[in-house]
Amino acid sequence: MVTGLALALRGDLPFLRNPIRRVPAKIVRHDRRFEDGGIGYNPVFRFADERGQFIEVRDKVYMPFPKPVIGEMVEIVYPEGYPEKARIPYPMFRGLLYGFLGYLFIMLVIELTGWW
Repeated sequence: MVTGLALALRGDLPFLRNPIRRVPAKIVRHDRRFEDGGIGYNPVFRFADERGQFIEVRDKVYMPFPKPVIGEMVEIVYPEGYPEKARIPYPMFRGLLYGFLGYLFIMLVIELTGWW
């Protein structure tokens, strides 16, 4: 649980340290992953970085269906200087993830210290 919180924060550290760029990107395909008897899809998008070079990045969030559709334009975010860390913003997902991991961490500390 602490490891999950640390890994999530480590992945978001460039977003916290650097200015955020918001750019349009086009969904070019979906990667599929077969796991636990089901299929997960994550979008691959193409966009121009700060130098105008086109780059393709695979979003890290898998979904049970191929969404957004191929050819759709979406807004992505990435920390300035790190276009390979681009992602589709999922504010509710991030908020729930950090809220849940933070809650587990607090409950663990309370349990270990007997504070409550």
